[in-house]
Amino acid sequence: MNYKKLFDSPPNRRNSYCIKWDKNQTKFGRDDLIPLWIADMDFAAPEQVTQAIKERAEHGVFGYSYRTDDYVDAIVNWLGNIHSWQVEPRQLLFYPPGTVAAVNMLVNTLTEEGDEIIVQTPSYPPLMNVVKKNGRTLIENPLLLTDKGYRIDFEKFESQLTEKTKLFLFCSPHNPTGRVWSKEELSRLAKICKRYNVVVVSDEVHADLIEENKRHFHFERLEHDIKPPSVTIISSCKTFNMAALPQSTLICSDLGLRRKIQHQINNSQINLDGLFSAVATQAAYQFGEPWLRELREYIQENRRTLNRLLQDNLPTVKLVPAEGTYLAWLDFRELRLTNAETEKCLIEQAGIGLYNGLDFGETGDGFFRLNLACSRYLLCEAVNKIIDVFKSQ
Repeated sequence: MNYKKLFDSPPNRRNSYCIKWDKNQTKFGRDDLIPLWIADMDFAAPEQVTQAIKERAEHGVFGYSYRTDDYVDAIVNWLGNIHSWQVEPRQLLFYPPGTVAAVNMLVNTLTEEGDEIIVQTPSYPPLMNVVKKNGRTLIENPLLLTDKGYRIDFEKFESQLTEKTKLFLFCSPHNPTGRVWSKEELSRLAKICKRYNVVVVSDEVHADLIEENKRHFHFERLEHDIKPPSVTIISSCKTFNMAALPQSTLICSDLGLRRKIQHQINNSQINLDGLFSAVATQAAYQFGEPWLRELREYIQENRRTLNRLLQDNLPTVKLVPAEGTYLAWLDFRELRLTNAETEKCLIEQAGIGLYNGLDFGETGDGFFRLNLACSRYLLCEAVNKIIDVFKSQ
């Protein structure tokens, strides 16, 4: 299968109830722009996923169903084959509504109103929103930008922890910056959190979407004697572009914490997978590796293309170095415009919809997030429009 050819010519998503393409008027005030903001792909999921859904749909009866051993084995085998991580099935918990819903459940299960929760900024907006909207106190730990990308300010991180800090919402690989944290960085964070009795919830939905020369190390995989109780969240949705088929897997080796979470899941009656989500997830994990391998190469080349176009034609706008995700964090600060002014130019003159960096916290001032998971033709068209508008600034 020549997946590159498919990635070069993705399906037309307009009029498919698609937020990215069909809600531009609501988001940006015009329908005719190129949307490169929300984090889903323009690419069709692996053909085996579509076939599995079709075959199950043809049965015609969609009553109560249970989670099969084959489904669990598909996840366990994926972690073993792709990440060389041998996970025991008993360490897995499932939260069918999806990753953000799982984070929300964990915040409410593991903390009380008024407790402090620390999040590293710039941050994926729902992580901050879950904290604030549930009456918890958000502590923002700003990442430090260097010429090689973002790094963690460990000293500041530790200085911000207090006896009221109960939870660390970690994002790994990091959205929006694209950092893939090393095992050494994870270990240092883990030791700090353990000293202060801070539980770690690690959102790792981008774990499969890393560059060829990098390896992702799951937080839950750290040695037990150096880390506090923790939960790692993974999902087929981000990897295989199945956001409309929500699914999340929680991995937790701490028996006490696992029992507490499972009790909450049982009490909420959230213990039945969506039928088509389960069918799609199993097929993706069983047969999707060749698709993912070529996708990663395609995204990596898109990132190189974006960087080359900016360096050659608009060096005042810089691509922040990244090692993972299909997101690009763009630094517009040298233009000396406010984010509102930059966004106005992007929308009204360039006809491009990007994600405003200020939505990711104050440290996103001067930045915008661009989605690389589109055809190379569309990416080049969009970037050239941006260049034309800002090259004379």
